[in-house]
Amino acid sequence: MSVASEASQVNLDFLINELGLQQVSNTSLFRKGNYFVISPSVQNKSNTFELGESLMKKFNPETDEGYLLIRLKEKFLMCKLHPFQRKMMTTETEKSTKSKPSFWKFHVIESIIPRIENSGDRELTFKIQAPTNKQLISFFGKENV
Repeated sequence: MSVASEASQVNLDFLINELGLQQVSNTSLFRKGNYFVISPSVQNKSNTFELGESLMKKFNPETDEGYLLIRLKEKFLMCKLHPFQRKMMTTETEKSTKSKPSFWKFHVIESIIPRIENSGDRELTFKIQAPTNKQLISFFGKENV
């Protein structure tokens, strides 16, 4: 297994075994009932991650309860997906390459109050929660309504 794919597997067992989330194909998308969870793994020194337009097109805020659950080293950062999408995923900051469909790139700022910064516009920031594993188990363990 390559180093990159090993890094992307960090905390994957926790999402599946402890939170009961089901991974969709081999992506960072997970589902459980009406939960729609995008869980990128941030294991690089620059604390960056990307969200692709193709993955976001699968999210329907009318029917899905969406969350961004970032796997950052040994901990998790979490926020509601729809407010994050509205503020942070603008057409002005959208990127694309010849070999890659449209995507947005973000940088995690670790501090007392962690936040996400849009790599395309560093003025665009979003505060994010740092729940404990116990809080995540309690939250995702509840029955979907």
